[in-house]
Amino acid sequence: MKISIKLTAVALAAGLLAGCAGPSKQADDNYLLCAIAGGLVGGAAVAAASGDGQSAVGGALVGGALSLILCPTEETVVAAPVEAAAVCAEVPPAGALLDAQGCAFDSDSDGVVDGIDMCANTPEGVTVDRVGCPLDTDKDGVADFEDMCPGTPLGTIVDKTGCPLKGEKILSLTGVNFAFDKAVLTTGAQDVLEQAVDLLKNTDSVIEVRVEGHTDSIGSDTYNKTLSQQRAEAVVAYLVSRGVKSHSLMAVGMGESSPVATNDTDAGRAANRRVDFVVQ
Repeated sequence: MKISIKLTAVALAAGLLAGCAGPSKQADDNYLLCAIAGGLVGGAAVAAASGDGQSAVGGALVGGALSLILCPTEETVVAAPVEAAAVCAEVPPAGALLDAQGCAFDSDSDGVVDGIDMCANTPEGVTVDRVGCPLDTDKDGVADFEDMCPGTPLGTIVDKTGCPLKGEKILSLTGVNFAFDKAVLTTGAQDVLEQAVDLLKNTDSVIEVRVEGHTDSIGSDTYNKTLSQQRAEAVVAYLVSRGVKSHSLMAVGMGESSPVATNDTDAGRAANRRVDFVVQ
C-alpha cells in the first residue's frame, strides 16, 4: 500500500512538472500558481515517500525551485533584426577600381575615383574637372593652381609658370582713338582699353609689358613717331588710373614702322592705328 502511494505521488509530481514545462503551460499567464503547485506536490511526494514531515518541507522547497525553473514567463524577448550597414558610401561608377569590399578607391581624395581619374596624385585642395584633372581656365597648358599669369589670351605661348614668353603679343587693340592730332583718348577708346585692364592686373607683378602705339602712314615718319609715343603714354596713364602697376608698363611709340595692313585704304589705315601689348 505504501509503495503504491509513493508511486502515485512521484507520478503526480512528474506530471505537474511536465505540465509546467510543456507547450500548454507556456501559454498560461499564471506563472506564480505553477510555482506554488510545484512546491506543494513536491512536498507531498517526498512526504509520501519518506513518511517524514521535515523531509516534506525540503521536498516542497525543491519542487517550488524546479517549478520556477521549468515554468517559463509569458514574456518572450525577441531580438530585433539587425540591418546590415552599407559597405560603400556610394555605388561605384562603371570603370572604377574597387577594393576588397567592392568600394571605389579615390587615392588623391579629389572626388574622382581611381580608374576614372586621369590625373593621379592631384595636390590636396586643387579644384579638378570631371576626370580628375586640375582646371586650366585660360587653356595655356598650365593648371590654374600653378599659373602665375591667369587669363592669358588663347594661343599665347607661355613658359612653365603660365606667363607669356618675351616678345609675345598678348593683346592688340584697334579703335583706341584720340582727338584729332592730339594724344587725348576719346570715350570710346577708354571702353576699348577696358579689355586690357584685367589681363594686365593679373600679370603686373610678374611680367613687364611694352605698350606700343602705332599709326598709319599719313604724315611724316618723324611726326608719327613723336605722336605715337605721346599716345602710348596716354594709354599707360589710363591703365595706371585703373589700377595697373605703373612699373609693369613701358610706353613705346612705334610710328608707322610696323603696319599690319595696307595704308592705301581707309580700312587698312584704321587697322594700322592700334595699340599692341607685348611682353618686355
